[in-house]
Amino acid sequence: MRVVDFFCGAGGFSEGFRQQGFEVIQGIDFWQPAVETHNLNHNLDDSAKNVLDFWSDNAADISEIDQVRNTEFIIGSPSCVSFSMSNKSGKGDKTLGIKLIEAYLRFIAVKKHQTDSILLGWYMENVPQSKNFIKSEYTFADLSLSKWSKTIGKKTSDIALKVDGDVLNAGDYGAPQGRKRFIAGEWTKTGEFIAPKVTHYVHVSSAEVRNKLPKPNISNSLSCIDPNYPALQVKKGELTDHFYDTGLYSIEWEKAEHLKTNHPFMGKMSFPENEIKTCRTVMATRSASTRESLIYKSEYNRKGNGEYRLPTIREISSLMGFPCVYQFVGTEGVKWKQIGNSVCPHMSAALAKALRSKMNLPEISLDEVDFSTLKKNYAKIVDLNTFEKKILNLPRRRKVDARFRRHPVKAGNMTVDFLNYHPDSADKVANAWYVSAFFGTGNAHGMKVLDIKELDVIESELEKSLSDFQLFKKEVQKSILTKINLQKVYEEDLMLTEKHNPIMLVKQLAQTIDLYDTQKLSVESKGVFPKEIVPVSQMMAAYGLLKLIQHN
Repeated sequence: MRVVDFFCGAGGFSEGFRQQGFEVIQGIDFWQPAVETHNLNHNLDDSAKNVLDFWSDNAADISEIDQVRNTEFIIGSPSCVSFSMSNKSGKGDKTLGIKLIEAYLRFIAVKKHQTDSILLGWYMENVPQSKNFIKSEYTFADLSLSKWSKTIGKKTSDIALKVDGDVLNAGDYGAPQGRKRFIAGEWTKTGEFIAPKVTHYVHVSSAEVRNKLPKPNISNSLSCIDPNYPALQVKKGELTDHFYDTGLYSIEWEKAEHLKTNHPFMGKMSFPENEIKTCRTVMATRSASTRESLIYKSEYNRKGNGEYRLPTIREISSLMGFPCVYQFVGTEGVKWKQIGNSVCPHMSAALAKALRSKMNLPEISLDEVDFSTLKKNYAKIVDLNTFEKKILNLPRRRKVDARFRRHPVKAGNMTVDFLNYHPDSADKVANAWYVSAFFGTGNAHGMKVLDIKELDVIESELEKSLSDFQLFKKEVQKSILTKINLQKVYEEDLMLTEKHNPIMLVKQLAQTIDLYDTQKLSVESKGVFPKEIVPVSQMMAAYGLLKLIQHN
């Protein structure tokens, strides 16, 4: 049962099939580090190659396809960047992504219809959004095979491939990650899509994986049992890419905390990660200050810098479902990208089991999976283990005239933001500070820049609606107001130790507002906001931020 893996990357798709007794004979990918990782773990000697090489505008030319050995199975995971929602909110150019898929399907069509075909089945994996751009049927003409089709007695308009499938969640098959992907494929004799059976109606949690790995700051750990494969034991000294400090600077994790817990228009997320749940989708980019960041409390007892950390490479690979003896080539960022771009081995193993079932072969249980070919590879990579605590004293500097936007409160389907640029002139930064209200959602989203002159109206309305307004006013006077250069402090206070850093001022205002029971209180806008009634907390936010500008 031989397999060729297209867009093989680090080999997550291959690994699941390998675990189920399939022989991976070739991996095809254009990124050299991924090819090297795939070669190492699957004992191959492939060179980097672009899948677009298998496309030809010459409808008779299949010379590149003929260079690849015939196999019983073909698997592939075309690059998903074009279709990802993270690419311009899903509105990015799809041209390259569609072309890669069509080049892959062209290869499959030839291997399926050639006279000496031995192809039994194929699968394709991509992000859910790709489903909207993949046709259910492709003719030979669609795949630039119109002339070649005539050599095998087919018409140009004949159906070369039917593409059927469904959006599946890797967590349903044992992966400790909620990773949804569109899986399509075909059993060539019948044209049917062979779907895997769900095995995990309750998903594996992050804690179940991380708690089975040694703590990264324990350098004298003994051997450990793989968190995904209970029969696999990793000896002391052979667990790679785990015993090092991934601690984050305060300015990194604080930004992630804000975006996760107080984003202006997206829902609230846990900070740090809620590990009772399964892991969120691992992204290809190792980010430390975004909503997508995976952030844990550090094992080192620190406050501020190093208080929180990213997963180690071994943790992230285990959360993807790779065995602990699977090794990755390259730097930390390169390893992370390979893992984040991978197919979860649990997902691919489930697909491989479905094919075995179709062939009346029993599945290979977790206890029976053979990892012997992977066990010595730990000595063949650059191991990230340092067994040292990171010194965090050189945070990355902010750009000159770095942009700033924060809000203290999210309530009433609106925010009141503190900005160092006018919302209508985002390119003119650091010339002045503004307070702006943002309200509504989607196309109905609106904005109004507030004026210092409106302070009298705001104060008057707060005096009527907030019984402790005079106390709030004193708190603002004492803790929020300053005459320092806010932009200078924002750019230079990289350790967040200066209380008059605008980040800390907005946080302080939020904490001050929080001291008052305002959840159910509302106030007349009196024209300050483009809404008749607004939460008292938003009027308090507007008061504090406008006073800051006035005083500064």
